[in-house]
Amino acid sequence: MRNSTQHPQNEADRLKALNRYQILGTSAEASFDRLAELTAKIFDLPICLISFVDKDEVFFKANIGFGSQSKVYSRESLCNEVIKYDDATVIEDVFKIPELANNVYNVRFYAGAPLISDNGYRIGALCVMGYEPMEFDETKQGILKGLAKVVMDLAGMKLQTDHLMIENEHIVADNAGLIDYQQQIAKANRDLEGLQDHFEILFQQAPMAIGVISGDDHIFEQANQTLLEILNKDATVIGESLSTVIPDLEEQDFLTLIKKVWKTGMPQQGKELRLLVWNDHQLKNLYINVTMQLTRGIEDGSNHIIFILADITEQVIAKQLNQEANIVLMSAIEAGEMGYTVVEFATGKMTSNDQFKRNYGYQIDDEFDYSDLFEAMLPKYRQQIKKSVKDAIDRNDVYHAEYEVKWKDGSIHWIRAFGKPRYDMHGRASHIIGLNKIIEKA
Repeated sequence: MRNSTQHPQNEADRLKALNRYQILGTSAEASFDRLAELTAKIFDLPICLISFVDKDEVFFKANIGFGSQSKVYSRESLCNEVIKYDDATVIEDVFKIPELANNVYNVRFYAGAPLISDNGYRIGALCVMGYEPMEFDETKQGILKGLAKVVMDLAGMKLQTDHLMIENEHIVADNAGLIDYQQQIAKANRDLEGLQDHFEILFQQAPMAIGVISGDDHIFEQANQTLLEILNKDATVIGESLSTVIPDLEEQDFLTLIKKVWKTGMPQQGKELRLLVWNDHQLKNLYINVTMQLTRGIEDGSNHIIFILADITEQVIAKQLNQEANIVLMSAIEAGEMGYTVVEFATGKMTSNDQFKRNYGYQIDDEFDYSDLFEAMLPKYRQQIKKSVKDAIDRNDVYHAEYEVKWKDGSIHWIRAFGKPRYDMHGRASHIIGLNKIIEKA
């Protein structure tokens, strides 16, 4: 868990600050839902909550991906932890905290930033969650805290708007206070412009690539700096068709996903999609992960598609090279008449190539496990070999040994063996990868 030193606050004063916003128990509102949805997309996580912490309950003003509930008991919510600190609270792997490991929601990752009232009280939390552990560096924490400030701007505007509605009713009733009302409306508009500025800054500075397109020609409405860098373009792409920016668009899976969004109205995701782009007048292959969703414009009500993509070209190429290297390695092992195996310590189950079994006098169709290996080994070597394996595990080192084995036909053969242990996320040895070869020994 990462956060800063606790700064205690008077609970009665904190609740007074919370109640001043008159937000507890109110209905869902599109503005809060859109902000929570954008937050989840920015961090590519399935869950986002905008919550306000009352005395005994936590009220969800917006709930994306966390079921249909609108509140939980305070003692069941990590939001209670968030409001203890001014800084963000991050739990990169919930399962490593014993009291949280068996949470009913099966959440593995949690990050929350406090919602701080205009008089400095921490009254709630903006949090994101996921089902896999992940890192959440200071840049991402800063973005989350910035979004939390936008939430409070929105809550303040809601309070102001509610007051204006009441004031408007009074004005209609007695036709008084018109000038003051107009001034308040002007201030609310200025606040709205400031809120839009917040969104624009977050959009442009987001570490992931974000774009918005509209119409049958897929016209670029918005593109942040990260997306422009990936496409090797500048802001002049705004207003251009996607087909003029991405070559051979009709042949690419990227367009297929866009068509699915238009047709179904449902979000779409693509993993390791190949994307062809221009780079210094030459075509360049990229690999991307992308999420797309249909949205409705606030001003004109028209439909747009917002997409968030990550350039994973380096990771995909590294994986391809690793796969090719494994093929070359296995070919070299087979050509050298070497046995290869992976042993799972918990079960004794072995996965071996044919030569490994032959080195112990077994046929390729025979069952062969870890206990069979030691059974084929001459008894005088067994304890020594087990100790060598244990020493290699303790030191995280390479095991190597030479010993004699007796085949089923009674013949004796020398084996030279090597092995390297592998460890699970808790640091426990889970497997050993081994190589061996029949050798001649005088």
